[in-house]
Amino acid sequence: MIVHTTPFTRIALRIWSGAIIWAIHFTVIYGFAALACARGYADLKVLGMSLVTSGVLGATTLALVAALAIARRALRSGVESFETWMTAGVAGLASLAIVWEGLAAWFILPSCG
Repeated sequence: MIVHTTPFTRIALRIWSGAIIWAIHFTVIYGFAALACARGYADLKVLGMSLVTSGVLGATTLALVAALAIARRALRSGVESFETWMTAGVAGLASLAIVWEGLAAWFILPSCG
């Protein structure tokens, strides 16, 4: 089965891709932290850090790189359209949100208390 997307769907997904990455990041880091704390794995060490801290660091790095890549691609394609400005703007705001929640999870979650 072949799925055809309309131009509107393609444009909407491009514009909101930064926010989608942020939402996935949010779900992953807090879900991972909750499971690690609930199962008692939070005290395990990975690369000298707790499992929760290293997981949050890895997920935050991956999400930040993806959001910044979307913003960079949008800005390189030209800034003459509303679509490119919105794509870059949403991806930029998502990058700030990813860093903000990554820092919060970095400082708060390792205690699991």
